[in-house]
Amino acid sequence: MAAMDRIYQDSEDVYVSATLIYANDSKAYKDSAFANQYTTSELKNAFLKGAVIQLDTDSYAIPVGYSESSSIGSVAYVYDNSGATIGTLAAVADPA
Repeated sequence: MAAMDRIYQDSEDVYVSATLIYANDSKAYKDSAFANQYTTSELKNAFLKGAVIQLDTDSYAIPVGYSESSSIGSVAYVYDNSGATIGTLAAVADPA
């Protein structure tokens, strides 16, 4: 019987139900002031463990996909409020 792959929570994730991703200009930010952009590894971790994207004050979306290209991670989302919006938010590359 083959073993199942698992994603484990860290001790810092014990009481976290979801991580917020703030959207601004097609970029993924860690804070509402849009001062700290997610790195690729942080964005992937947030996606795998459950994230919610805050599009604006009263609009949220759930990421539906994650991909990496040229060391830059991005999450895809679909938002439907009188017309479907399909968008992606990009991270910055991890520091070398």
